[in-house]
Amino acid sequence: MVHHLGKADWSDRDRIRSLIELYSRRYDKLFWTNLIELAGDQTRDTIADFGCGPGLFLVDASLKFAAKRIIGLDESREMLDQAKTFIEERTSIESYELTVANFDEVAVPLPPGSVDLAFCGFMLHEVASPHDLVEQVSKTLRIGGKYIIYDFVSGDEETFVRKMVEQGMPAERARMRYPHMCKHSLDDILGFMEKAGLKDVKGLAVNDIRALVVGLMK
Repeated sequence: MVHHLGKADWSDRDRIRSLIELYSRRYDKLFWTNLIELAGDQTRDTIADFGCGPGLFLVDASLKFAAKRIIGLDESREMLDQAKTFIEERTSIESYELTVANFDEVAVPLPPGSVDLAFCGFMLHEVASPHDLVEQVSKTLRIGGKYIIYDFVSGDEETFVRKMVEQGMPAERARMRYPHMCKHSLDDILGFMEKAGLKDVKGLAVNDIRALVVGLMK
């Protein structure tokens, strides 16, 4: 029995492997095109990924934004171990930090004004208090820094089920997970950012079940 259908056990090696395999689908050309459209392509010295998983976004973002320092935070030590491997194998960045953090239990363990680009990918639906997380992450941004949220959004349940089946999830399980994984609308996420005090908040539907939202710290 799954206690929280929106929150998987990411310490399991098979689940880690499946997330790595899904990366190229979820973080595809359309994702990067839309991200650059919303957030721009200027250099970002420090990038932090809240819920970084195996670190593949950090690797790609560090190259695209010419980062000098990258920070990954995740509840799973196993995920962070995999992220360390990818960072060392695929980047030349020497300054990186990987920290275990359960965002349901502790405050974001980064000082205010220390991050140029903050990212949360497919994890906002997992936390107990998403508005609190967005507020905490926003405080880590430097002036001019941007916060990007990428997540499933509510909408068409049948489309969600079909796309999850295409990725290998049984239809029955996908239907059970829909209200947990797609519990926020695009407007909900826009509202979280605006309430946290971010400016120039913009959102974009990547497809029928995914959306990007970006906010600026002024």
